[in-house]
Amino acid sequence: MENRLNELNGSQWLYWTNSIYETFFPPDRTHHLRKKHGAMKPPQLMAEIVSFFTKKGEMVLDPFAGVGGTLLGAELAGRRALGIELNSCWVDIYRQIITEYREDNGELIPIAEAGEKAGSLSSEMVNGDCLEVMARFEAETFAAIIADPPYGCNHGPTGFKKETNFKMNSGDRRDFGNSDDYQEFLLRMEDFGNEAYRVLLPKRYLVLLVGDRYHCGEYLPLGYMVADVLRKTGFKWKGARIWWNKATQRPLKPYAINTCFIPNITHQNILILRKE
Repeated sequence: MENRLNELNGSQWLYWTNSIYETFFPPDRTHHLRKKHGAMKPPQLMAEIVSFFTKKGEMVLDPFAGVGGTLLGAELAGRRALGIELNSCWVDIYRQIITEYREDNGELIPIAEAGEKAGSLSSEMVNGDCLEVMARFEAETFAAIIADPPYGCNHGPTGFKKETNFKMNSGDRRDFGNSDDYQEFLLRMEDFGNEAYRVLLPKRYLVLLVGDRYHCGEYLPLGYMVADVLRKTGFKWKGARIWWNKATQRPLKPYAINTCFIPNITHQNILILRKE
């Protein structure tokens, strides 16, 4: 049977159907630059995701590109990618990385250490508002849309000195992370979903990494909430993988110990939606 989605064999495909996704990706050679963005994802992780949902040479879009984890992952996987990022600071870091590093045998290596066959990093990142930029794209342009949207809404923490997840927003009102509350955030995600559906090729996938939250004394299943909103835009929710990177887990914090149960949220939801 022809594999119409990717270039994996049967056992590799089967592994990817496991809803629990434990990885051990230590910081790579670009980490000292990318870590300025507190919510960046390992390029190795993004390469695995890109490899499942595309074939070599296909074009991937990341509308919330940050410091370029998806774009770097696409380079490692032999795909093309385009990123959109509102914060010019993160765009500058990504452009520094692709200037100073090369892809060499599945790793990102400084130019001075790269071998003769090392490949340059050519995926582009555009500085701008994702909704405005996506509106300029022709319909059915991208083979996959893979992103980690900002979801640290502009609310004050309740009960703790700090939130249980990073808040990496820019102060720009166009930043989804600066939504006044989660209801506004979800409305913005619906606007995003409409554009994503338009520019994605038929039968292909939108993949989002979304962490759940603990807010106002209650667990907030934000991953489920985002997926449910995107269903309204036409996407079919095909499933989720629960991702945990053991190599970079932060120490557990004693929230309300000996008083009541409050979770340390150490996982993220990889939401998998299809345009059908």
